[in-house]
Amino acid sequence: MASLKIKKITICGFGLIGSSMALDFLKGHSRYKLFAFDRPAVLKRLSKDKRFKVSRESNFSRAIAGAGVIVLAAPHKANEQMLTRLSQLNELKDCLIVDTGAVKQPISKLSAKLKFPDGTQFLSTHPMAGREKAGFENSAANLFENHSWFLDEDVTLNSKNKTKLDWMIKQLKAKPTYIANRLHDELMSEISHLPQLISTILGGQVNPTLIPLAGPGLRSMLRLAGSPYSVWSEIIDENRIEIIKALKLFGENLSKVTSMIKKGESLEEVFQSASRSYRCL
Repeated sequence: MASLKIKKITICGFGLIGSSMALDFLKGHSRYKLFAFDRPAVLKRLSKDKRFKVSRESNFSRAIAGAGVIVLAAPHKANEQMLTRLSQLNELKDCLIVDTGAVKQPISKLSAKLKFPDGTQFLSTHPMAGREKAGFENSAANLFENHSWFLDEDVTLNSKNKTKLDWMIKQLKAKPTYIANRLHDELMSEISHLPQLISTILGGQVNPTLIPLAGPGLRSMLRLAGSPYSVWSEIIDENRIEIIKALKLFGENLSKVTSMIKKGESLEEVFQSASRSYRCL
């Protein structure tokens, strides 16, 4: 196995995911520099947060120069634009580039059209962890601990980059899960994107003045309703085909239950089926 040699890690997009990764990377490290790339306004606020002993850089070329690992943790379209720019930098040698987007097929198809410098490789990834509030202000160490971290099974990394990836996943205490990108997007539509939309629809339906009267049931159901549209707009757009399939199936099941209630039929089997899923938690 190749020995780990990382002098610099750059996180492009210092929101919730990127900054939470930074907190884990900062734990007891001594062999690499950590850079945060983002808009000047974000970096100015970041300078006041004492948790982040990182170098702040708003110039993309300076931020990524000499990096051994680059994390693209911005919104999807921004990640795709940065990936294209990275492929055009011949001086970027022996670098592992990963993204953290929630939809994998678009950026993977893009990367297949790009040619990277010697030893530099891109791997699409997706951590199955997060919070309903965005921004580095809401970041947390150990956010990824014991959570699946999806990795593109169709990409074979060289020994140096595989060593970097293994170290990164271990540092984050995540559970590496290799999966094809198409299957990933199909699964996410049901286990991540559908729950978000159900919570959003429910939040829009309930009268806000009644929320203080609600018990823990509604409160837990509405947790995801606090997620910002700025995060979800691109996810919905890029995975719309799979999301529509999931919504259609949910709609059919909802219509079925509605019909059963109208007819006075028992919902015991529906509750039993749901209970089996709950026990899997």
